[in-house]
Formats: sequence, C-alpha cells, structure tokens
Amino acid sequence: MLSIQEHGTVEEASSNLLDFILIPDNWLEQAAPQPEGSAAWPASDMQYQRRVGSLRICASVDVAPTLDVTLHIAFRAPGLTPIKAADHLESFLKQRLPLTPNSEWQVEVDDRRWIHFSRRYAGTHLLA
Repeated sequence: MLSIQEHGTVEEASSNLLDFILIPDNWLEQAAPQPEGSAAWPASDMQYQRRVGSLRICASVDVAPTLDVTLHIAFRAPGLTPIKAADHLESFLKQRLPLTPNSEWQVEVDDRRWIHFSRRYAGTHLLA
C-alpha cells in the first residue's frame, strides 16, 4: 500500500507536487463532469497527494473531453475553513504560479470536507 508523501511546509509540498502534475504526461483525463464536481476527486492515486502535518493536499491538471485544461487543487484538514484553505492555496502556488489580482477560481466544499479550487490552466482549449 502506498502512503502519502509528507513534507515540512506547504511550500515544500508545492515544489514537489507541482513539478509532478505540471508535466503533461501526468495530466489526468476527465471522463465526464462529476455531479457536484468532485465525486471521484481527489485522485485516488497517491502520487497526486501530499501531506503537511494534518493538512492533506491533492492537485492535478485535468483534461476534459472537450480538451479544456483545468488546474485543480484541494485541501483537507480538521477545522479547515475556505478562508484558511485560500491562504494555503496562495502559499502552495507562490513559488511557481503566484496568484494575481482578479484571478478567478471556482471554490467548492464537498461532503468529505475537501475544499476544492479550480481554474482554467490553458487559455483556450487544446487543439488535436
């Protein structure tokens, strides 16, 4: 059984996980839109998850059947709120993809208490 890689800081986890998920060979195919967005997410593959203390982080780049590409990052921890998760998102992205004013992220809290952030990763859909 695989275990989730543990890191000392969100920034360390970010460096490691973003290096992995941003490689196009590691992008995930989105079979179909999930009801309420996240029934099969976060990815059950532990390669897409990291842990910092009690905070779990899951991230992926998802390619839809329409070839839209979405960056998806989720956090879960006891007592985690969407505001605190947004702070974790900022720390997570700071080194590689810093947040910019007016950047739009979709935010969702699922029934398993994962707080999901997603946004378009590529400006327009891919051309095949």
